Amino acid sequence: MMPRQSVLGVLLLAILPAARADDVSLQPLRATIRVSDGKRSGTGFVVALPQEDGGEAAHLLVTAAHVFTNNKGPECTVMFRAAGGPAGFERRELKLTVRNGETALWERHPTADVAVIEVTPPADADLQPFTLDQLADRGRIEAGGVAAGQRIWVACFPAQLESNRAGWPILRHGTIASHPLFPVDATPTIFLDYSHFGGDSGAAAVADVGGRPVVVGVVVSMQRQTDRVTSPFEERTIHTPLDLAIAVQAALVRDTIAAWRKNHAVQETTAR
Repeated sequence: MMPRQSVLGVLLLAILPAARADDVSLQPLRATIRVSDGKRSGTGFVVALPQEDGGEAAHLLVTAAHVFTNNKGPECTVMFRAAGGPAGFERRELKLTVRNGETALWERHPTADVAVIEVTPPADADLQPFTLDQLADRGRIEAGGVAAGQRIWVACFPAQLESNRAGWPILRHGTIASHPLFPVDATPTIFLDYSHFGGDSGAAAVADVGGRPVVVGVVVSMQRQTDRVTSPFEERTIHTPLDLAIAVQAALVRDTIAAWRKNHAVQETTAR
């Protein structure tokens, strides 16, 4: 005879609706990838946008600019996942060229710690990238669609930790801790109330806006308190995390993508 708990579980599965493709907690997981130079790693997420000529969509990797600048070599490794294998998913790692000699191949925001670079995901990657209209712009922020106290989800790789061998990120959650959020140009960074660790940099902070996942910021650093203790025989510096992450507002990511598109179009024109 089936245990009562199992019967209840079957009934719940039967009446619960199937997960939406744009589920607010699922899309951050599927859009997020790890970026590593072999020693350090950060987090990034993929944004898909159509080419200006209406052709095939380009995929941009968005991350914190320091993830690239700290990587001194010409390449980094980006880690996707694909369906397959005994556990259901397998790793798909590829090399991404980030420098040509001394020339950086990424587009960086002029003042914010945000960068984008084009990436070609593996053909079989399990990937649900964000679209450009899922990045909160100035109008959406000023209209009050995103506000202090709103719940956010952050898929990331804290302390280089992965969920499993396939390389899925860890899903964290918290709230927007800053008020007010606009004007955006006067408030380029905001606080997020969640436990931030090294390796989270570049992660998308995603909120439910009208039932749809919307990126409201990109995690770039943590807030901490620093105390210096001095005694006759010892001097120590103690850093205490405040469980607050600092995120660049998504509108500045949109600005960086706009700059990439402009420069990419110039390069295409020059090539002709």
